[in-house]
Amino acid sequence: MKEIREKVIKEFRRRKYAESTIRGYSSTLFRLFDFYSAHLPTEITNIQVTSYARSLINQKKSHTTLRTLVFVCKIFFDHMHDKKHGIYKFKLPETPERSADFFEQSDILELIDRKENLKHKIIFLLMYSCGLEANELLEIQVKDIISKVENPFIILHDSKGNEKRKAYLSKRVIPLLSDYYKEFKPESFFIYSQKDKTKKYSYTSVSKLLKASVKEMELNPALTTRAFKYSYIKHLNQLGIPLIIILENLKIKEFNSHFQYSKLIHEEQKINFTPYDKLITTTEKTESFDDLESLVFKLKDLDEMDYLMEGIDCFRNGSLRAGVIFIWSSAIKNIRKQILDIDTLKNINEELNRLDSRSKKIKNIDSFEYIKDETTIHLAEKIGVFSKFEKNELINNCLGLRNKCGHPSNYKPEIQRVKSFVEEVLNMIYKKNVA
Repeated sequence: MKEIREKVIKEFRRRKYAESTIRGYSSTLFRLFDFYSAHLPTEITNIQVTSYARSLINQKKSHTTLRTLVFVCKIFFDHMHDKKHGIYKFKLPETPERSADFFEQSDILELIDRKENLKHKIIFLLMYSCGLEANELLEIQVKDIISKVENPFIILHDSKGNEKRKAYLSKRVIPLLSDYYKEFKPESFFIYSQKDKTKKYSYTSVSKLLKASVKEMELNPALTTRAFKYSYIKHLNQLGIPLIIILENLKIKEFNSHFQYSKLIHEEQKINFTPYDKLITTTEKTESFDDLESLVFKLKDLDEMDYLMEGIDCFRNGSLRAGVIFIWSSAIKNIRKQILDIDTLKNINEELNRLDSRSKKIKNIDSFEYIKDETTIHLAEKIGVFSKFEKNELINNCLGLRNKCGHPSNYKPEIQRVKSFVEEVLNMIYKKNVA
């Protein structure tokens, strides 16, 4: 079973799906495997998948959940194992009415990941991640992509060749751009015409590509290429970036444009109360945890990824105590794995016995559930995972904060203290063990 799951993840990575998408797709498929745990995954039939899907429908699972199930089953059964499952005989739940202006983030990520053709994937990826309109994308030339700097960017031009703005380029996108460059070898326009490398790709081709993809995913057929830019703005705004800052970065300066985008993003809102009616709740601004988020996508352990993503979400929502607990849950699991990787069970248990003669013997990673976290850290130091200094820092600072956050009290950690906790976890537990 473990080997099959590893092959699934390897296949998703081969298809160059984002790590967050791999996590979602894997979880969807592995839940199916667990549902039929008495069978080998490769022996699960079309009828069984259909039955499982209907059980999800009865649980009121969403259209997106069921659509994802069909998609990953097609990859696993039809493509990886040639089982020819074909069509599953159940009706997808009705979709709620979707906006004609925006993609849901889950939909746009799936839209990108579904593209097997690397050029098509790059088109959608750049339009969303850089907030591009189709004409901006099509004007990009090879020399406009500045990727070998600390903060990569793309220089965008208008049709007359005048520089419009610089678009931030995600470092997660660069490896795919490199693959695209090696495969397609663009010379002038980065996205070039299929018939002539010296000419740019056509707007009509981009529109047709989007229309076909929207139809395949059963999204709102009224969505146009501008939805990528609108979604970029809306999703950044949902992540806490003020609308005016986003528009300034996009070089959208006219008042009327600001007004129109504000209506588009925030929709019509009526004021039915006054400041006299409600108290203003002040919340401290949380620090950036970009280092932690970028690390998540390098991990292979799905449980660790889940804990870290939960922690990041908590930090973003201002729930610092909960975030600390989730981050520590991932960290202590990583420490346990390092202990098992670095020494034999015989030596590990001998050291453990010297530390605590009452502890149960360690047989596998699950055995650590009966060992205190502090003892685990002492054990890690004894067998060479950490230095004495690192051990003391982890126990006194990191574990100490975790215990304070987990204790039922009115304790409220300071943001800088949490930031320090994250940095110590990154530097002492993860960074030296992640490629």
